[in-house]
Amino acid sequence: MLTTPWTLGLPYLVNLFFQLLITGLILFAIFHNGLDLVYKAANGVVKRVEGPKVKRFDLNQRIQHIWLFTSTAILAVTGFAQLYYEAWGRVLINAMGGLAINMDVHLLAATFLGVLVVYHFAFYSAQYLAKRARGEPAPLPIMIGKSDITQALQNVKHMLGRAKEAPKYGKYDYGQKFDYWGIYWGMIILAAPGVILWAYGSTVLDGLPFIFHTDEALLAVLFLLVFHFYQTHWNPREFPMNTIFLTGTLSEEEMRDQHPLELERLEAVGEA
Repeated sequence: MLTTPWTLGLPYLVNLFFQLLITGLILFAIFHNGLDLVYKAANGVVKRVEGPKVKRFDLNQRIQHIWLFTSTAILAVTGFAQLYYEAWGRVLINAMGGLAINMDVHLLAATFLGVLVVYHFAFYSAQYLAKRARGEPAPLPIMIGKSDITQALQNVKHMLGRAKEAPKYGKYDYGQKFDYWGIYWGMIILAAPGVILWAYGSTVLDGLPFIFHTDEALLAVLFLLVFHFYQTHWNPREFPMNTIFLTGTLSEEEMRDQHPLELERLEAVGEA
C-alpha cells in the first residue's frame, strides 16, 4: 500500500501542520524583521525619548503585562525542561527538587495565566458594555481589520523604497494586533490539551493532546523570540529594551513617529 501523509494518521498530520506553521512564522519574521532592520540601520533610526511624556498604558495594563510574561516564562522553562528531560532538562528539574515539583510549578503558573485571561476578558468586556450602556463611544482599536492588511503592505513597500510614506498608525499597529490575538490562539491550543494531559496522560487520544500542547508551546516561544522581542525591544529604535511596560509612557516624539493618529486623538481630547 502506498504511504501518503493521509494514511499516516491524524497525529502525523497535526504535527506536520505545526511544522509548516512554525517554518512559515520564522520565514515571515526573517523577511519582515530583516527589512525593518536594514531600513532603520540605513536611515539612522535610533531611540528617541526626549520631550514631554504621553501616557500610553495605565497601571492595570502594565500589571497584566508583567503577569503575562512572568507566567509565560515559567511555563516555558518548566514545560520544555520536561519535554527535553533526557537532554538539558534533567539538570534544571533536579535543581528544582524533582519532576513532581517541576510539574507543580508548571500547573501553578498555568493556573495564574488562566486567571489572568479570565480577568482580562471580564474587565474589558464590562468596560465596553458599560460605555455602550451610557451611550458613550466604545471603539475597539485592538480589532484587526482590512486597514491593517493595507498598512502592512504599505509598510513593506515603504521599507523597500517603493512607497514614499510609511503608514500612520493609531493606538496599535498591525504587528501589535498580531501579537495580541496570537495570545488568544495560543491560550486555546495550549490550555485545552494541557488539561487533558494533566488528567489522562500523554498517550491519550493517540497522543494528539501532547502534540497540540508541545507544538503550540514551541510555536509560541519562537514567535516571542523572533517576532515580538524584535519588534518591541531589539530593533534599532528600541534597543536594548523598551521600558514602556514599566513606565507606561512614550515621549511625544516617539508617539508622533510610531502612533501619530493616536497622538492626534489624545491632543484633540486634551489628554496629551
